[in-house]
Amino acid sequence: MTNFLSDYPRLIKNHKKLVGISSTVPIEVIYSGGFVALDLNNVFITSPRNEELLKKSSELAPRAVCSWTRGILAAAVALKIKNAVIVTEGDCAHTVPITDILNYKGIRAFSFEYPLDHDFNRLKAEIGRFVEYYKTDICSCEKIKEELDKTRSLLKKIDEMTYRELKVSGFENHVNLVSASDFNSDPQSFHRGVSDFFDEARKRPSKAISLRIGHAGIPPIFSDYYHYISSLGSEIIYNETQRQFSMIEGTGKSLYEAYHNYTYPYSFKNRLEDIKKAIEERELDCIIHYVQSFCFHQIEDRMLKNELGDFPVLTIEGDYPAPLNENDRLKIESFILNVEKKKYKLKTKKIDLFKGKKYCAGIDLGSRSVKIACRANNFQKFQLYETMDFIVKYLSGDETEKSFGKFDRDIKKFAGWHNIQKVEYFSTGYGRYRAKVFDAAPFSEIECHAAGAIYSTGLKNFTLLDVGGQDIKVMEIKNGSIQGFSMNDKCAAGSGRYIENMARILKADLAEISKHYLDPEPLSITCATFGETEVIAKLIAGVNIKKIMAGVNYTVFARIEPLLNEHRSSSGVLVATSGITHNTAFIELLKSSSGFKKIIVPDNAQFMGAIGASVLGAS
Repeated sequence: MTNFLSDYPRLIKNHKKLVGISSTVPIEVIYSGGFVALDLNNVFITSPRNEELLKKSSELAPRAVCSWTRGILAAAVALKIKNAVIVTEGDCAHTVPITDILNYKGIRAFSFEYPLDHDFNRLKAEIGRFVEYYKTDICSCEKIKEELDKTRSLLKKIDEMTYRELKVSGFENHVNLVSASDFNSDPQSFHRGVSDFFDEARKRPSKAISLRIGHAGIPPIFSDYYHYISSLGSEIIYNETQRQFSMIEGTGKSLYEAYHNYTYPYSFKNRLEDIKKAIEERELDCIIHYVQSFCFHQIEDRMLKNELGDFPVLTIEGDYPAPLNENDRLKIESFILNVEKKKYKLKTKKIDLFKGKKYCAGIDLGSRSVKIACRANNFQKFQLYETMDFIVKYLSGDETEKSFGKFDRDIKKFAGWHNIQKVEYFSTGYGRYRAKVFDAAPFSEIECHAAGAIYSTGLKNFTLLDVGGQDIKVMEIKNGSIQGFSMNDKCAAGSGRYIENMARILKADLAEISKHYLDPEPLSITCATFGETEVIAKLIAGVNIKKIMAGVNYTVFARIEPLLNEHRSSSGVLVATSGITHNTAFIELLKSSSGFKKIIVPDNAQFMGAIGASVLGAS
């Protein structure tokens, strides 16, 4: 990459003195030795060219290495730094080969090791080796620490204003704390910035929030994570690892003591104690545990949930630096709604049935298809598009006004509303915000599917199942309101996309696959992508194709069954919606194996979200 350094003019002056760090290390040693610390994680994630960095990293590391690791590796090479400190014990499992690659690229990489057994004397010896490498002494390092601790003391007050006074947002807390890993490569300037922020923030009024949320795990790679949670009326008031990276708890302690108290590089037990303490001290309502794709720290997710028991924990997985996808947004939204209900003992307002005389259309922009429900009085008419066809026809290009006019004319023509001047539009689904070009008010998928099912069946107590193109949603409806909600954990496994992919491999259409459910061939992989390999292996082994088709359908059912059990209505009624209701085999499996007394498939089951959007909008 050419001129990458020009993206960071603040680094040009001290370029020859820069020391890239892969994680928090005793930066006092680096500054005492006359060098400048630079956290490569912060360079990567704030770079306007981080996607380019990741593409460039393919020359250095395989795709199976996490984006953070590949990003810092590419950033070090692109910045053409001469020195680096890589934490090879107590951080990422890939740091040893990273050290080798950097040395191969001509970057002198020092290997720093936090003792996994948390032994104080071993840590002291390792810091001593670090001090010797940078040709300084521990007394000089302690003097640097005294200066840096002045800033850390302010950061600690900012952290307290986050959870005690609610004057600092989760994002502001995150940025201030994570930047302290290297003091933005300019401790004096960073101190002034922190001081100015502190003076401004303490004058703010306290913010009213719904939930006090803790963030556990490494910093999220999503660009809008904190802002989205804030938009839902809640706030992250505890950033676990960012707080540790900042070393604010080591203020006033010796260098050795401070880095011995630092929890992240040691046993997960140390982190768990810190998280439990935060739950109590900060009165957290729930935790969102962020895990990174291809990272060994994912193993800790189960440990965390087991240790915290009934305390609400949501796991969100990230891969590339990008905004949250709609699936993750829906998970966070539903998680917050469920926790709010328990905290405030909320009784969800009953969903009013459509009683108006408006001419309206509900638009459900899904990942695989777009469903439109045109409604007025007792009139209903439905239209279905493939998502890409709809986007190309109405949502591509810059001429949004023309797009709206064309869409409005087409809807009126389709519905036969030739003399109707105004049609109101309401949207839901993954792409509901894209539909704003049609002046469509967006509604939550959860509420829309519930409203559509209540309106279409006339029932007030049932379990609702919706299997979308990329997700599975299950909710319990009690007395006409949403009692509980869950969805599949993190991918398209067991969703409509899985069935479509298997049909393609089997050279069969969906109608053929939907015939088979008896004597299913066991399939162990539910992944919409990797499941193809298993199916091909079964075909090569000579397994009857009808058994494989039955296995595909049973695999989907087995994936969904735990969610159904979690929200089983006392009425014994299951309402199945979405396109999967066209799959006869799947419906038969629900009838024979789900344990529900009655399975109902409403008319126009694929359009429940669109119907619900029109019901909520018109009401």
